[in-house]
Amino acid sequence: MKLDLQSIVLALSLGLLGWASLQVYQMNASIGLISYKVDENYNMIKPMWQDFLIRSAQNDQSGPDEFSSFHTSRKDK
Repeated sequence: MKLDLQSIVLALSLGLLGWASLQVYQMNASIGLISYKVDENYNMIKPMWQDFLIRSAQNDQSGPDEFSSFHTSRKDK
């Protein structure tokens, strides 16, 4: 059996094509898993975010003339 350059190049290119297709398949599986995790995270955080927005909107209704009950620790001289 005689090995020529054409058969060697063909074998290498088929091996490279097979390796590339496996990489694309694994990347697709990883992206699917990440997409699922992001969706679940969004569904978990969405109610907390909505609650935060409602509470902050209620707190922002105070007038500009009201004073805060927060006292600083700096002493006036």
